[in-house]
Amino acid sequence: MMKKNISILIALALSASVTLAAETFEFTTEDHVSLVGNTLADRMQHYGWLETLIHSRFPKHQLSFRNLGYSGDELTLRLRSESFGSPDEWLKRTKANVVFAFFGYNESFAGEKGLEKFKKDLEEFVVRTVSQKYGERTPALVLFSPIAHENFRDPNFSDGTENNKRIQLYTDAMAEVAKKHQTPFVNLFRISQEAYAKAKSPLTINGVHLNESGDKTLAPLILKALVPGQPDAKEKTADLEKLHAAVLEKNLIWFNRYRTLDGYNVYGGRSNLKFV
Repeated sequence: MMKKNISILIALALSASVTLAAETFEFTTEDHVSLVGNTLADRMQHYGWLETLIHSRFPKHQLSFRNLGYSGDELTLRLRSESFGSPDEWLKRTKANVVFAFFGYNESFAGEKGLEKFKKDLEEFVVRTVSQKYGERTPALVLFSPIAHENFRDPNFSDGTENNKRIQLYTDAMAEVAKKHQTPFVNLFRISQEAYAKAKSPLTINGVHLNESGDKTLAPLILKALVPGQPDAKEKTADLEKLHAAVLEKNLIWFNRYRTLDGYNVYGGRSNLKFV
């Protein structure tokens, strides 16, 4: 038992060293921030706490956020309706000069066999993204690891042990690539593990997808890792709630634009039908 506990402590100590890569990140005035990636990014727009806290922390920056996340997205696989538009086209439409990228979870199911391909794909993604010019300048890129699998301690749900082994491998791979290319990297795997350990109630709906409490709990921790050293925002609760409501309203409008229902009718083959 003692050996097992020592192993856990060593693992946590090692992961603590890569919460944020050495490269730092700073927001600049009128940044256009676009989120890309899997379900973790996708669901953030429906709770909106990270965006709310960033606006609260940088009220004079006039930041613009557009969520381009899409459930199931991988670095090299992004299924869309016909004529929807490529990822690059949407980054140009949103004039992104900051890209928050959330990948690694779906890819992790390939296990150790898929690790080298993932690192190669991630390197290509990093190099390609920072060489583009979607807005007025080449974009700043921040990589975010997957969150850990939360153990519900419920026989109806997986305890996440095997899943977390894979996620840890891919998180470490992301940290390695980020360091190599001097790209800011936020270790959400470690951050979420620490949050789960302190939480009095579940932070996910199924072990792997955050609920609203999870989104709200992780948001300040993500912000602290993203821009360390910044003073905490001191907005009154009522003001923060008002800001949060505005963020959610904007996100709903944007969601209905970006994720139009029946996209094939709007973008694809049926979009050219003419009715007499």
